[in-house]
Amino acid sequence: MAKLKTEIECLERYAELMGGVEEIFVFLSLEKLVTREEMLRVKGNDAALCKALSTILRDLRLKDKVQMLEYEWQILPVERIKITVVTDTAKKEFAYNH
Repeated sequence: MAKLKTEIECLERYAELMGGVEEIFVFLSLEKLVTREEMLRVKGNDAALCKALSTILRDLRLKDKVQMLEYEWQILPVERIKITVVTDTAKKEFAYNH
C-alpha cells in the first residue's frame, strides 16, 4: 500500500512540475493500451487524474501489456523524477530534471 501511495505522489509531483500527465496518456493511446473513451472518462483535478493513471498503469502491468513500469523520484540534493514505461514496441521515459 505504501508503494502505491508513493507512485501516486510521484505522478502528482510530476504533474505539478510538468503541467500535467497528458503526455503519458497520449503515449498509452499511441501504443493502443488505452482507448480514447478511457482517456475522456478520466477527468478531474491533477490528484484524481494521477490516481486514475496509477490504476491504469498498474492494471496494464498486471495484464502484461506493459513490460516494465518504473518510478524514480529523488528529492535531495536535487529533485528528479523519471517514470519509465516499456511496452512490446516502445520505451518511453517521462522525466523532470534528468
